[in-house]
Amino acid sequence: MSEIEPYRYKGLPITPSIVEELIVLLANGRTLKRDNIVKLILDFHINSGGLRSEAQDFPRSVKKALSRMQERGEAINTSYGFWVIQKTDAPLKESVAIEEVVEVVNVSSHAVYGEGDYAVYCYYFPAYRELSKSQGKNTWPCKIGRTDRDPLLRVLSQSATALPEPPYIEFVIKTNNSSVVEAVIHAALHLRGRYMDDSPGTEWFDTTPDEILEILRFINPELIKF
Repeated sequence: MSEIEPYRYKGLPITPSIVEELIVLLANGRTLKRDNIVKLILDFHINSGGLRSEAQDFPRSVKKALSRMQERGEAINTSYGFWVIQKTDAPLKESVAIEEVVEVVNVSSHAVYGEGDYAVYCYYFPAYRELSKSQGKNTWPCKIGRTDRDPLLRVLSQSATALPEPPYIEFVIKTNNSSVVEAVIHAALHLRGRYMDDSPGTEWFDTTPDEILEILRFINPELIKF
């Protein structure tokens, strides 16, 4: 589908499959807030002759669509509420690829543990930590993810576009079992009620780096030795 073709969803309600297609059509190669993506695709669909979604909570449908796209490597949630759309076999809406928007920024990191070809990382934005502290909380939004490439480049690719500050990478755990380590951390934090249901993707938790390291020390003390 291109913008010059007749709109084939005219007269139809917007469905999850249409949502994903419109996200790629209208936002591929761009960094947008999720709220803006919701408005962008809904306005385009309605203005092109489509009908409104039959779902009561349309923004939640968009959130699920973005999560599915993230699982396929077609979208990255850069931070709280921001998404990069990067479907490689589709035209870019703007001639800016993800590699071209990664700037050299001062990314701090605290510690690197373990050995291996892959990595699990934890990062957060200092502004969120300070906001939580000002509210009397001792936890704040932290992202726990994994990568098969350099973790600094992975985090930079998620966070270097139009965000107010660079992330703080609290730690990197090098391992050959990054998917297992990540799954264990996520599962333990889910059980503790730390998952942030209103965040984009599945990797944001209301926690602290110390809590995450505590979980790993309990499971495998050898894993986080320097």
